[in-house]
Amino acid sequence: MPLAPDNISLSGPIALRALARAFSQFDDFDRFVAGLQSALDRSTGFEQLQVVLQREVGEAGEQFHAGTLALPLTGDAAVLGRLQVGANSERRQFGAEDLHLLAGLADFLSVALTQAQRLRDAGRSRELLRLLLNQAPVGIAAYGLDRRPIVANESALRWLGDAPVPFDELELGAESFHLRADGKLIYGEARRMTEVASGAWVIVLHDLTPEQAKLLDGMQREVYRSRAEKTPCSIALLEVADGRNGALRRISALRAALGPHELVGPYDAQRIGVVFATGGLNLRARLRKLRGFFDPAAGLRLGYAELGREGETPPELLLAALKRYGAFDPMLRPALLVHDDNAGVADTLAMVLGRDYRVVQSSSAAKTQELLNSESFEGFITEIETRSGPGGLEWVRQARKLQPGIRPFLTTINAAPHDVPPGEAVVIEKPFNVAALTALVRTTLAE
Repeated sequence: MPLAPDNISLSGPIALRALARAFSQFDDFDRFVAGLQSALDRSTGFEQLQVVLQREVGEAGEQFHAGTLALPLTGDAAVLGRLQVGANSERRQFGAEDLHLLAGLADFLSVALTQAQRLRDAGRSRELLRLLLNQAPVGIAAYGLDRRPIVANESALRWLGDAPVPFDELELGAESFHLRADGKLIYGEARRMTEVASGAWVIVLHDLTPEQAKLLDGMQREVYRSRAEKTPCSIALLEVADGRNGALRRISALRAALGPHELVGPYDAQRIGVVFATGGLNLRARLRKLRGFFDPAAGLRLGYAELGREGETPPELLLAALKRYGAFDPMLRPALLVHDDNAGVADTLAMVLGRDYRVVQSSSAAKTQELLNSESFEGFITEIETRSGPGGLEWVRQARKLQPGIRPFLTTINAAPHDVPPGEAVVIEKPFNVAALTALVRTTLAE
């Protein structure tokens, strides 16, 4: 906002008319401006006068000069300066019309100067406010309901210059947002000031980049610690499709549910990263428990990877998690691996159990071995008497070694008693009773 100059020289009625027109935008001055314009038109000899507005009032001896007419300019009970009028050439007497004109002009300039002073004070107040806002550790900005900026500190100006406020989302009810700006991950909170007559948006911005760096550094530390100590470690990425209830809003709650050597933080503007000190079936069980921290209708998405199985370094694990990425519930649906030399039997089991579980079939020993090495399964079903490859009990031992906690089932055409050590596996007799089979598997996996 330009400041009002200390001295303004106006020569003749043309300059005065321009001044009057400049202030005609103020409705309160309409009648006065019309009268002033009319008086200027009727004035004689005023073209030869020089009008000087001096805002600074000096010593009494310097305020008045011979052959000039001086009028005080006051506003808001304070003296703002004086209006001094003198002839350019020969001296003459001021007439009543001139005095009337000058008195009106003095009133007009007093109001004009008061307005200029207010604007200057407002500018100074705005600069002072901006100076104070710049001391804040967060970005602060205010916008009118027309989305035009009112005031902002330097951090907000820098960040919002690269990525504007998503007002469309805010109008729909969102109160927070995330954006990438100036190479940083920025979190924003927005509030609408309904008590202000003209309305306004107040935006507060926080730089999440240090927290993001803390997550990535912690991820690297825990991965290398686990490799050195030969303990399990996994990472997961969580995202909520509903931007108004983003995953980053749940960081504090999730942090309280984590244990030693586990951490959570912002991975990017939409996703959070979680480091778990576990893997395999325990990881899947832990992930299922996180479901309760999110709105069931929020559209939760998940990607996860396990140290050793999907990679050996944080970049490898993150890449694997991003590749295996999808809707949360289908990703963690309990899985069963069915190995049977008879494809028809495997198909029957898949049809019966597929309504409640993700069933993966295999009739090849090599494929079954590969699946046990690469995927996690809550249950494993195979025959006691296999026609090729390892026997049923050998498969059970391999499955338990590769995936501790897996629940094995052995099928057989023989009636009890069966040659299966107690606690080694649950035995299922053929032909299958669908209801009994489903209930048995559900009960066993729930234990």
